[in-house]
Amino acid sequence: MTDVMGRVAALSAALDCGGPWLPPESVQKTRDRMEHVGHRLDLGTEHTVVALVGATGGGKSSLFNAIARMDIAQVGARRPLTTSPMACVWGELGSQTLLDWLQVPEDRRISRESVLDADDQAALHGLVLLDLPDHDSTEAVHRVEVDRLVRMVDLMIWVVDPQKYADDSLHSGYLQKLTSHDGVMLVVLNQVDKLSAAEVETCVTDLRRLLDNDGLARVGIVPVSASRGDGVDELRTLLADVVQDRFAVIERIESDLDIAAEEIAGGLAASEPGGGQPISQDKLITELAAASGISALLDVLGAEYRRRGREKLAWAPAVWAGRIAASRGRSAGAAEVQLRAETASLKALASPSQRPAVRLAVEAMLADNADPLPERWAEQMRTLVARAGDPSVAPEDALLPGAATMSESPLRPVSAIGRAEQSGTHTRGRHTPAYGLPTLKGGTAPDPDGLARVLDSRLAAVDLRFTPPFWWHAGQVAQHVLGAVAVVGLLWMALYGLFDAMGQELPGALGTFPLAVAAGVGGLVAGLLLRLFSRWWLAGGAAHRRDELQGRLRDAVADVATLRVVAPIRSVLARHRETRQVLLGERAPSDGPADHPQGAGRADDPPQEKSGEPVAALSS
Repeated sequence: MTDVMGRVAALSAALDCGGPWLPPESVQKTRDRMEHVGHRLDLGTEHTVVALVGATGGGKSSLFNAIARMDIAQVGARRPLTTSPMACVWGELGSQTLLDWLQVPEDRRISRESVLDADDQAALHGLVLLDLPDHDSTEAVHRVEVDRLVRMVDLMIWVVDPQKYADDSLHSGYLQKLTSHDGVMLVVLNQVDKLSAAEVETCVTDLRRLLDNDGLARVGIVPVSASRGDGVDELRTLLADVVQDRFAVIERIESDLDIAAEEIAGGLAASEPGGGQPISQDKLITELAAASGISALLDVLGAEYRRRGREKLAWAPAVWAGRIAASRGRSAGAAEVQLRAETASLKALASPSQRPAVRLAVEAMLADNADPLPERWAEQMRTLVARAGDPSVAPEDALLPGAATMSESPLRPVSAIGRAEQSGTHTRGRHTPAYGLPTLKGGTAPDPDGLARVLDSRLAAVDLRFTPPFWWHAGQVAQHVLGAVAVVGLLWMALYGLFDAMGQELPGALGTFPLAVAAGVGGLVAGLLLRLFSRWWLAGGAAHRRDELQGRLRDAVADVATLRVVAPIRSVLARHRETRQVLLGERAPSDGPADHPQGAGRADDPPQEKSGEPVAALSS
């Protein structure tokens, strides 16, 4: 019973977690089965409901009377047209509520036990035997009643006769649809008194073949003769064992839970892409960066760095000559200086992102992550990513919320679930969406090019300002010092030449001519060497500057990609993963992924279990 309650809890948790993205018809069927299981568990396992189901003239009512050892049901090839089942109860105490649930009319309920034969019937104490209307009746209401009770009873005994055991309405209309319940079914071949022993063996062999073809290899066959009594005692003994062991109730419930779990599993993928972690993230960032024109921007910034460096570290004589030339041609020089100043002060901005390239990059990542999922999950992922790309939507509003408080649902199976909670079994027993759905305020359609505009805005906010390094200033000072030394040396040499032309000698305090040559020529040569060395150093500085700016810009693109694309994808994968893990028993039902704020839980984080052991909703 504990395992059953654990599976009920796991199914309930899986519906809570993934219900909105599972096929609606599967969710509804699962809810109906869960509600049925809850009611059946509430009614207890003290009674086992066994239904005799068969076609007109198959001897079903005769078998009903033979098992009860009383003439209860009217017998005949053409039975009275009744839309209600007949019930014979062994052990009436506590059975009335069960019969009310089965909707058996009070005037069609028979208590089998009496003071005179209580000991004779003790082995069947707890049996509720139903004689159902004919499943092949021409009256639709009869078939509806049979269909209703077949879904509710604990054990189905299909009564067939040698003439109709191969009837297609039986096999395709019922048996082939009940393969999941082969553990709670039995086929009785009635009227064997009309056959020879060899004919009975032939019929049983052929019936076995048909059942195997229907996928019912586990279903047993019991030959009986209700009129002569052949096999009836053996059938009563079999029913006594079923009633005493009470396995049929649990077996039927587990079969219903199997079907419910398979319904849910049909709306899930076998696994999540990337093990639950969004794949192709690096590819997305690279493609978004390319679409944003970062490479061209870096080229511009690198060129500006080198231009400013060359201007700052220019050879001093060339700088001075340029200034003299500018002073002589004032208008042209002023315009050039102004243009250079404006160029130097410009703050480079990212070029507008290429809208189609951005859309293609996002669509490629969605194809990798959404396409392997079932349609409704994939559609939700695409919807969230579209919402997240809209600048008017906050990124957290485009995620599957992960920490919402669970609310009670009117569809909760009644006290059966309550008993599981009291016994410490994990269960929520709720069938409403566990964590809510993100909604787009205003009801407007997402902007298809919104992500490109978000990228433009984010890249424009990146600080690309540049402060010249200290070595630029030191190099500039050195250039001017060397230039000054060269000028002094050249003037010194000129002074020597003037005095020599006049036939006079300079005072000794002014030094020698070689020293003047060394100062003049040395200052010029040293300035040129420093200029060449600065160019080499500028190349290395430009590469470093490019790497630094590339990191900033790529980080900006990565931030947008993570918040606006990866996070919505991760939230859907995390929800799908939790639903699948709860269903398979890989994690215990919880109150929601509270440890993953905003629903963007990491797939590689270990599941947080409250207590106890997880139980699989799907049977192994």
